[in-house]
Amino acid sequence: MKKMLFIINPRSGKEQIRSRLLEILDSFVKAGYGPSVYITQGPKDAEYQAARAKTKELVVCSGGDGTLNEVVSGLMTISPEKRPELGYIPSGSTNDFASSLGLPKNMRKAAQTAALGKPFLVDVGVFGKNRYFVYVAAFGAFTEVSYSTPQETKNILGHQHICWKPSNA
Repeated sequence: MKKMLFIINPRSGKEQIRSRLLEILDSFVKAGYGPSVYITQGPKDAEYQAARAKTKELVVCSGGDGTLNEVVSGLMTISPEKRPELGYIPSGSTNDFASSLGLPKNMRKAAQTAALGKPFLVDVGVFGKNRYFVYVAAFGAFTEVSYSTPQETKNILGHQHICWKPSNA
């Protein structure tokens, strides 16, 4: 059986992973993986766990764009020859990166794609020496909004929590 780490942010989006977890894990097992599951406990936890995954063949994360960026940052600390492949099950409020790649919105189908799909390369950017990102990087006064907004509020507002501009702009 192939080794896999499944990193889950259980609070992302509307917490829909909770009702889909067994069918997702079943998809991995049927694809020949023995998944180890890790539930994130707070900020940067996904990054820390991904950085320790050098003995795995596949790391899959479920969360939003922020969770994905944390996992990418962790994986980038692993030497390229030991770095596992990365799968993504989008479960955040917006899932912009997943949409841009055409990943399935259905979580079971996304799990099957992560386990059985054909790998492809994705550009990874870096700020400084060790802050990695995919898709979008932001900096400045307004980037704190997404991190300081409670998840419950993001769930209520959906896309609107990032679609605003200051009144004096």
